[in-house]
Amino acid sequence: MNVLLQYLSKQLDIVEKDAFSTMHQQKWRAGYHLMPPVGWLNDPNGLCMYKGEYHVFFQYSPFDVEGGLKFWGHYKSKDMLHWEYLGVSLFSDQPYDVHGAYSGCAFIENEKMYLYYTGNVKLEGDFDYINEGRQSNTILVESDDGIHFKEKKCILTQKDYSDGLTLHVRDPKVWKENDVYYMVLGARTKQQKGVVLLYTSKDRINWKFKNTLTTQQNFGYMWECPDLFELEGQKILSVSPQGLQMQGRNYQNIHQSGYFLMQGDYENYTLQNFKEWDRGFDFYAPQTFLDEKGRTILIGWAGIPDEKGYTNPTIKQNWQHMLTMPRELKYKNGKVYQMPVEEMKQLREYEIVVKNNMTIIPSFELEIDNKSGKSFSIEIDNDAIIEFNKEQCYFEICFKGEMGAGRKSRSVDLKQCDKVNIFADKSILEIYINEGEEVFCTRFYPQNDEVVLYYHCDTEYCKMWHMNSYSMGRNIV
Repeated sequence: MNVLLQYLSKQLDIVEKDAFSTMHQQKWRAGYHLMPPVGWLNDPNGLCMYKGEYHVFFQYSPFDVEGGLKFWGHYKSKDMLHWEYLGVSLFSDQPYDVHGAYSGCAFIENEKMYLYYTGNVKLEGDFDYINEGRQSNTILVESDDGIHFKEKKCILTQKDYSDGLTLHVRDPKVWKENDVYYMVLGARTKQQKGVVLLYTSKDRINWKFKNTLTTQQNFGYMWECPDLFELEGQKILSVSPQGLQMQGRNYQNIHQSGYFLMQGDYENYTLQNFKEWDRGFDFYAPQTFLDEKGRTILIGWAGIPDEKGYTNPTIKQNWQHMLTMPRELKYKNGKVYQMPVEEMKQLREYEIVVKNNMTIIPSFELEIDNKSGKSFSIEIDNDAIIEFNKEQCYFEICFKGEMGAGRKSRSVDLKQCDKVNIFADKSILEIYINEGEEVFCTRFYPQNDEVVLYYHCDTEYCKMWHMNSYSMGRNIV
């Protein structure tokens, strides 16, 4: 253990010990969403199933609630209901990652876990950190048990990336196909165009550039967090573009996350029909993995970078952000549908009789059957409004007051709303429309422990369950 790692580990122990002692006093802490013990959380990383257990790593800045030096925090679970926090698995402790162990992935083979990530280095000086002054290194580290990790290897540096790029190259995702290893990296060209770099390898260590994946016309200046996978034989390229301009009800956030349908092979291809993963205020940088049941599962960051006009009130409690519920992906009718994994139904503790003007703890699932297609709305504390407008063909969530912490509204064009599942968890809402055809993920901040629910609709039926919390344990390695 080097001196820097010793120092960081000691400081981490101090801040986390204090955080765990006061966590139960923080009213906006969620029950069934993964959060940082202290400080800042952003992208989910290294999602995988390994030796019968789910592993969720995440971007973690324990020393700075506004996001500073990034490590990899680590949770694991056998069932996605009982979670164990394992502390920090990757620190920024080497010359090639000294300013951040940035986002990456896990690849499982031969009973080993391989983590690939971006090592961030920012040189001191008067630089723009776009075309000069930055190093983006691709790092590999191995584990025999998913908990203890061996020596880091720097396998790609700036000189290994293709020409015409800025220094913004990051977020590796690795998979294997027909005995060939593939890696994608998100990048920004000097012409301010977002692209994905595709590499191949025979041994997981030595990588050769194969192709650039992008659209014919510029579609944002940077593509982050690329992910390439298949559903029902259809290749899906997921990216998080930066720099898109709002078009009607599309691209309303400052940065987006969505997917293309990829036609053709890796040399001759087209990217078609970009669709946003989520329409809410808080969703970015998703990653997928395949579990032992054959399900493709997605988890996203329930947050957004660089947002203006929003002040997260949990900053005063010295923590910020969380991850979405795990979502199972299915491909049908030319779209990807997303719903919470089946395991989440086990958190339904008891059913609640739904009535208008009811007072309730904001830890619930509300299921609305609306096959007649009527307009409806639901209000929470006369502040948050969730509405389907049949006449004007849209679905919207909006805030009238402080519950939105500066946010106002997000909406999507929608002609038919047959079914809605609304999950509330203390300070986060996840809304699944038409079995996941559209999804909204949004933070909200009730001022009291209970909220008043106003139900304005004449639908076929609605059911409500009080939702229990994850079981959370700690095993700091």
